[in-house]
Amino acid sequence: MPKAVPPAPLRPEQLRRYDLLLAGLDLLDQGVAVFDATPVLVTWNKAFTRLLDFPDSMVRVGTPFEDFVRYNAERGEYGSGDIDQLVAERMRAVRAFQPHYTERVRPNGQLLAIRGVPIPNLGFVSLWTDITEQRRAEELIQEQNSVLEARVEERTSALRRANLEIDQIAEALRLSEGRLRLIMDAVP
Repeated sequence: MPKAVPPAPLRPEQLRRYDLLLAGLDLLDQGVAVFDATPVLVTWNKAFTRLLDFPDSMVRVGTPFEDFVRYNAERGEYGSGDIDQLVAERMRAVRAFQPHYTERVRPNGQLLAIRGVPIPNLGFVSLWTDITEQRRAEELIQEQNSVLEARVEERTSALRRANLEIDQIAEALRLSEGRLRLIMDAVP
């Protein structure tokens, strides 16, 4: 279950709703993390740590977003390059608080869709979705469509050739029939 510090003070029914909300977040396959405006981690679900392979010791209330970015940069999640520059680029984008969507292939081959949604004057929510299987299925469908299109084209060409041969045979038969009539008409 995600750990988060509930806003104080909460009445018992509010605390129960808060706990239910956090438990519900853990049921999602999609990784969810909420960062405040500074930006530091406020709450998250289990899928967040599972999809991104963050160590449990790192994922706690108050962890700066930059720590996650640096951790990812150091383990090659953003490709090669100067670590500080990779971190700075991502932090500039985060501090702009603009909605965004991107897809990133992790070094382990997993494809993640990443969506950031700002919460005006409060922070932002980040959502991570593993779309690896979806993309594999799309690629398989595309491959199968290409094979099917090639088969259709091949068979269409064969039909065109067969129709041409039939037309040639029909013409030869008409000529042969015409000659046969001439011969038959010439026979006494």
